[in-house]
Amino acid sequence: MRRIADTNILVRYLTRDDEKAADKAAEIIRGGVEILPETVPELIYVLTSRSLYGMPRTVVAESVEALLDEVTVHRKDVIKHALKIYQDTRLDFVDCLLIAEGTASDTEVYSFDQKLLNELKRRTFFDSFEVGIKS
Repeated sequence: MRRIADTNILVRYLTRDDEKAADKAAEIIRGGVEILPETVPELIYVLTSRSLYGMPRTVVAESVEALLDEVTVHRKDVIKHALKIYQDTRLDFVDCLLIAEGTASDTEVYSFDQKLLNELKRRTFFDSFEVGIKS
């Protein structure tokens, strides 16, 4: 049977803000669990949001990267690359995912977000790579 953990399990596991829930979360993770790639941006938002946990980006990125080694998740290499970009920039994590995806393969990324496009251009080494808006 497939076992999937939601963001709340991951938050309890990483923050240990509720010992009983954190212990159960650790048990679930140790038992082998999958997380959906879509939960990672939510996890990062919850942990970094000033109104919630307010954790520093670097701490969150390092913690989530370590967590990824304990769970099954599709596109783990792209997510880990996005976490590195997240640590190095002030971009939202979803933008970091777009950059990681764009630099992982011959992929065109389209956006009106100039910060995203500038960072993507800075990290791109493919001559044929196209960024921006096509008419």
